Amino acid sequence: MVTVNNFSSFTSKYRLFPLLFSCMKLLQEKSVCCGVKIIRFGGKRRQCTACRKTWRVHPASRGRKALRQSTHYLEKVFCEKFSVKQLSVYSRLSEGSIYKRFRKSLDTSVRKKRIIYISGKKLILIIDAQWKYFQGKLWTLYFLALKSTDSGTAKVFDPVLSIGKESARDWNEIIEALPLKVRNRIVALVSDGIRGIETISDDHGWIIQRCHFHLLSPLQKRRGKRASTPGRLVRERIYCLVKQALRETSFSKLDNICEELALLAKHPGCPKSMSMIVRDFLRRLSEFRSFLEYPDLKLPTTTNVMESINSMVVRTTRSVNTPRSWHKWAIACVRAKSIFICE
Repeated sequence: MVTVNNFSSFTSKYRLFPLLFSCMKLLQEKSVCCGVKIIRFGGKRRQCTACRKTWRVHPASRGRKALRQSTHYLEKVFCEKFSVKQLSVYSRLSEGSIYKRFRKSLDTSVRKKRIIYISGKKLILIIDAQWKYFQGKLWTLYFLALKSTDSGTAKVFDPVLSIGKESARDWNEIIEALPLKVRNRIVALVSDGIRGIETISDDHGWIIQRCHFHLLSPLQKRRGKRASTPGRLVRERIYCLVKQALRETSFSKLDNICEELALLAKHPGCPKSMSMIVRDFLRRLSEFRSFLEYPDLKLPTTTNVMESINSMVVRTTRSVNTPRSWHKWAIACVRAKSIFICE
């Protein structure tokens, strides 16, 4: 018989105290679902006596714990331009295992909280968008980048996904969502010719710099490569004059160029689409030449930073089938290379 005096020595000798304590704790437990008595249901499971629901005593997650997250597969796909299928060719693992590991790395990278530090007293906002159809519905990804006037690099933010066509209303909501300390430092906006961007810049008091690439690219396509192209000399002259007007520093010469462009836009040899581009260019000439009016801001004349991101997203998301996957892959693209040279 065990007395009170020698009970502690007895339990320490035979190690019965932890067992007694665990049994007492188990008898006092009640089911979470109904709050009634719990009975055993096998070695590691318990059962509620009211609703007969069972559960595991120590829920375990499948597989071993990840000691560290590898970004090897993300770097191969987003930086070295490999496809996930190509990775399985050069690996000892099966194609299914490669896809599983890549998906896990992708989800971990997207879920990770991202903190962006923007230095500089004056900032330049660069914007662009990309659209795609999924099951007959149009979805748009909005890309933003910020560049300091004292720096030659731009930092790209995570893209924002929205249903519908690109609009100034969505841009306004996205810009308003930026931190106030960042938004108050923005002095200029660089974009292509989307409608309604003038209203946004006027509301915030920003300078507009329109992209030269989006102006010259459609003119380049309409120049005509063959000598037999109707109005080829007129088209070539318009293209050369527009390039000259973008960087002309003499105002007298600029006025002469604009007058000649206005006449050539009415010429029978000028296509209607080319004439519309020229007229729009003459109306918004000051917005294309903001980099000359404000040389201290060092405004970029193109949105090539956004074009690089867009081409990377297009290349890596050819096989995605849902807007959610498209958005997730686009975020991973931006995070794989978020800093671009922009001068």
